[in-house]
Amino acid sequence: MPVLFTAASADMNLSLAQIGLLWSMLPVGCAISALPGGLIGDRLGFAKAIGIGCFVVAAANALRGLSTGLPMLTVTMFLTGASVSLVFPNLQRIPGVFFPRHLVGIATGITISGFAIGGVLTTAFSATVVMPLVGTWRNVLYVYSGLCVLVGIVWLLAMRGVRPPRQPGITPIPVERPSFGQSLKTVFRVKEAWLLSIGNLGVVGAFISLNGYLPTYLEKIGLSKNVGDTMSSTLFVASIVGAIGVPALAEKIGGTKAVIIVSSVITAAVIALFAAANQALFWVLIPLAGCLTQGIGTLIVSRAVLIKEIGAASAGTALGLIGGMANIGGFLMPLAGGRLAETNAVWPFFLWSVTALFGTVCFMFLKPAKKQ
Repeated sequence: MPVLFTAASADMNLSLAQIGLLWSMLPVGCAISALPGGLIGDRLGFAKAIGIGCFVVAAANALRGLSTGLPMLTVTMFLTGASVSLVFPNLQRIPGVFFPRHLVGIATGITISGFAIGGVLTTAFSATVVMPLVGTWRNVLYVYSGLCVLVGIVWLLAMRGVRPPRQPGITPIPVERPSFGQSLKTVFRVKEAWLLSIGNLGVVGAFISLNGYLPTYLEKIGLSKNVGDTMSSTLFVASIVGAIGVPALAEKIGGTKAVIIVSSVITAAVIALFAAANQALFWVLIPLAGCLTQGIGTLIVSRAVLIKEIGAASAGTALGLIGGMANIGGFLMPLAGGRLAETNAVWPFFLWSVTALFGTVCFMFLKPAKKQ
């Protein structure tokens, strides 16, 4: 949606603050539904939850295209975010089920890189290639809904009858799945899960905000639509590198906690530098922010699925809590940033830099991974 907001804004006469509100609805929908989505996955199984989620996402996304004004688009943005939560917590738990412990970080990175690849393609081509082909920003959303349906069908067919292997050092998913109450009780008692969740709120919330604001900001400071969209897409290109490269680095040096903390501090500094950057420096800052933030998010997920006190049976619930907290940040920060941007276009970057530092403080209280 970020690269389509210009067209939607012209169509509906939206202000910057209203665009900030719309973008914040996606993560707030995720925030509210992430924990229930993880609970459903733990109860029904991740394969069914993901397949059903693809169809629900397709329906909610199509409703966005039918929106005739700000109120309806606000509601449908929320519904799209809520439907995504059926997919993400359950998709992210798969590496902890199918891979041995020493490969979970890298496997998680490969899984999450799918999000980045989708971000690259849609950010680079939605407004400049797809929309001219199909006519309007609404039709772009209808095309993507059709793709979601196709992905859901392929997923359910591919996963039919597949059973995860038994992995050394990883508790297998029991035949009798835990109830919603049992999963909640298990996850809520674990300090590590809360530290990862609150830290994720600060760092990943800042990334969500940056992602939504960049296309509009780059156009505001005078860059052409093509240059701005291409520059924004490098955020996701670098995310692919970060999702795989940062966990690989952490595995090699055996310092997951240290890598998370250092990456978070650098991310906070990079976001603050956006306020003073020129066009040339943006080509450095944007990829760096994408690489580091996605790497942090990947390490958080891989740590969460390996927490012994939680186990594979309730991993979806843990990831739902972590993802939900991140999206609470992704709701509050764009909303506040949109208000600040109406006064000064660079002030949001300072806000998001501070929240990233807040996440860093939480990560400092994590215990070393080897003690888990």
